[in-house]
Amino acid sequence: MPSVETLGEYATLAVAVHGVALLIVNMTPTPKDNEALDTYSRLVVKSYRAIEILAGIISPKVKR
Repeated sequence: MPSVETLGEYATLAVAVHGVALLIVNMTPTPKDNEALDTYSRLVVKSYRAIEILAGIISPKVKR
């Protein structure tokens, strides 16, 4: 089972990838990639919430 630190690193990586994707989408004029990023953004937010919940269950001290 991955440690809380590892899950945090994955979350950080996901946020960084999201930032790069957002930059690319905003630089291009096509609406199709905007729709794809919107779907990806919702997935990232849900994943991050799940990581926070799991971290709170694994160790209540993580939330402090």
